[in-house]
Amino acid sequence: MAKRSSYHHGDLRRVLLDASLALVNEQGVSALSLREVARKAGVSHNAPYHHFPDKGSVLAAIALEGLGLLTEQMVTSVAAAGADPKARLEACGLAYVRFALSHAAHFRVMFRPELACLEDDPVMREASSKPFEQVVMAVMACQAAGLMPAGDPMPWVLTCWSAVHGLASLWLDGPLSQDPKGFGKSPEKLAEIVVFTLSGHLTRPPDPPTARRRTTVLRHADAKRPRRGTRV
Repeated sequence: MAKRSSYHHGDLRRVLLDASLALVNEQGVSALSLREVARKAGVSHNAPYHHFPDKGSVLAAIALEGLGLLTEQMVTSVAAAGADPKARLEACGLAYVRFALSHAAHFRVMFRPELACLEDDPVMREASSKPFEQVVMAVMACQAAGLMPAGDPMPWVLTCWSAVHGLASLWLDGPLSQDPKGFGKSPEKLAEIVVFTLSGHLTRPPDPPTARRRTTVLRHADAKRPRRGTRV
């Protein structure tokens, strides 16, 4: 009865979304239906239709919410990483995996094939572009710093995105959580392995020519300087 009264206070939509997320966590996306959502929420089977005309609209609402949460987590993590481009790229990847682990139901829904048609919707298109832009900006910053080859950033973006998304999927719905193949049973550690292995292949930018010449002169001067205790 308490949940039924919540509908009258105007928060039925939130109750229905929470019930939907719980169903996805417990039984998977295939178990989701408006009737099951109503049962889970403790409302009449007609109540969800006040906010969601069909299952697709529930999935879209969950996806939009998840994309917003993912963007927020990535932006916060990247900002906390400081100005170093490599650290910012690493923070971007770790935030992606951490989001998937802490918001598994959102993550499972966000990339459903039946939502692909919603890319034409301007709200969904904008929401889905924001986390992607975080990866693009991190890669381009690494390119500008000389840590990645100049040119088209998209091959690097695809590589980084595929690595962290693949790891999250393998942990949530694949074999890694049950059989970690010797990598350990901490998904956080697995995320660090993937992210730091990728970032470990970034090249250190060469010193500017003036800096290299100064270093060479200092080395020669140091080599000519007599060592203490030796006769000149």
